[in-house]
Amino acid sequence: MHFFAILFVFSVFVSHAQQNLFNIPSGDITKKNGWFYQHQLNFYDINQFESKSHFVYGLGKGWDAGMNVVDLPLRLGNGHLLSFNDNSRRKPLYPIVMGTLQKQFQVTSTVQWNLGSQAGFNVSETIDNKRFAYFNYTLLRWKPKSNKGYLIAGAYITNDVFVGGPPQMQPGWIFGYEYKLTDRWLLMGDFISGKHKKSQTVIGCGYNLTKRVQIFTGALLDFPNEALQDGVVIEINIYGWDFAEGY
Repeated sequence: MHFFAILFVFSVFVSHAQQNLFNIPSGDITKKNGWFYQHQLNFYDINQFESKSHFVYGLGKGWDAGMNVVDLPLRLGNGHLLSFNDNSRRKPLYPIVMGTLQKQFQVTSTVQWNLGSQAGFNVSETIDNKRFAYFNYTLLRWKPKSNKGYLIAGAYITNDVFVGGPPQMQPGWIFGYEYKLTDRWLLMGDFISGKHKKSQTVIGCGYNLTKRVQIFTGALLDFPNEALQDGVVIEINIYGWDFAEGY
């Protein structure tokens, strides 16, 4: 269990990944030599929640890369704060450490096209219980010149190690948005199609605490997969540069 306590600390302070909305990539590319940190907690009841953490490094020329630590369950009151699943008969497996890579192409002055991949292995104390997980995607991002926000839409392909379901590739669609209400307040949401563990919708809002820090909260809905559990999402974003102006 000490190993998983170390993993949790690692996930809070060291992990790297693409910028996300709540559950899907945002389509943002971290600027060259810049960094972005995101930590998210999904609460399903007062004692049960899940940790996800991300830290992006910009490579320049439309590229960013790194790693992430996702799907780390946390439970209070049962004597075991951290848990894991490396039993391939009960997929998805968790938690998972994934390397990431993303490239953005400028299509028009308001449209970008992104290609990205997240791939890695579940955490296990036994090498034989490790399985390869991936989530590959392509998306279009439309950001009007008004700079009030953006819409994204795209397709993904993943596997049962990451999302559960039958032992085969799982294709589907992703959609998301962010809209700036004021200099400080934003609306944000995303959607993942399918009938697996990641097939959910999140609708929420955010607040710019400073020029470098945002906090978001949202309702985690069991749609389109009604077999999943509703919950609440809390997310904090920390930028290595001044992303916001005006205060």
